[in-house]
Amino acid sequence: MIVTFDRSRFAADWSSAGRRLGADADRGRAELLLAAIDHVPDPVAFVSGLVRRGDARERIAVLRVLADLPDPARFTELAIDSLRTNDLHVFTSVACDNPFPARFFDERAFGQMILKALFVGAPLARVVGLDARVTPELVRMVEAFASERRAAGRAIPDDATIILEWKP
Repeated sequence: MIVTFDRSRFAADWSSAGRRLGADADRGRAELLLAAIDHVPDPVAFVSGLVRRGDARERIAVLRVLADLPDPARFTELAIDSLRTNDLHVFTSVACDNPFPARFFDERAFGQMILKALFVGAPLARVVGLDARVTPELVRMVEAFASERRAAGRAIPDDATIILEWKP
């Protein structure tokens, strides 16, 4: 599917993608965004607006494609902010199967994402680049998380072992 940018049609095409494209809506929205990004005066504001105003499926489509946008590092704060969601699908669109966090998050943001993934049950095996991003500080954070869970009589997620058994 080759998509060209038509400013007058973008909003209508974006919002109707779910109805028109069904299972291919995320891919269609990604292509619409990639076609539009070089034609908008402020790409960060444009992309942020799509995330802020969009429904869950629209936010997911944007967040999954951030690493493919021109100069992707400029969208780092948007990606970090998007992890504050209570919607597991939106959270995993950034945290799982997405190279963006491994490439652009600093150590603190990456560690916070991993802790939240453990807390909400997002699979750490699907965090792109996790092996390369495990640090002694991340191990310490997960150990503290596990200790708090034990003290509260709660189960420690199995995925925590991925971090806790890390050897440099």
